[in-house]
Amino acid sequence: MPHALDPECGFRVRSEFTFYEYRDVAQPASPVRWLADLVLGLVGARWIISNEAREFLTRLLETNSTRVQSDVLNRVQESRGKLEAEIRKLLHEVSRIAEQALVRARKVREEGEPAVQAELRRLDDLEHEVAAIRESVFREDMEPNAMQTSTLALPESANG
Repeated sequence: MPHALDPECGFRVRSEFTFYEYRDVAQPASPVRWLADLVLGLVGARWIISNEAREFLTRLLETNSTRVQSDVLNRVQESRGKLEAEIRKLLHEVSRIAEQALVRARKVREEGEPAVQAELRRLDDLEHEVAAIRESVFREDMEPNAMQTSTLALPESANG
């Protein structure tokens, strides 16, 4: 089959996934917020900053993991549709080839049966002819003077 399915192909659709970066959330909204974070760090209230960072990372991870999952599901669905279409196309091609072969076989059978019988008769005749030649050669080999006679007879017939 010229267009057989490639088992290494995998997904038949490219991923459209891109990570959200949340740069606007990661960067302080204002210089005042930046200053507040600096003061909280100096005062020793790092747990507030850690909690906010943890919440931010959790939100980022949840959002992007949900998006990855959705992207994979979309790719699977689209790839499945394309694969099914490829399989249908291949099955139609196989069916078409099989139908053509069946038509050719029927035609050969209808037109060819008399020709096949005639050829078999011709081959049988040839087989009998070969058997007769083999038998005559075998007989000549068995007769001791047959070779000498046939060898001597050749030059005389060439002269005559």
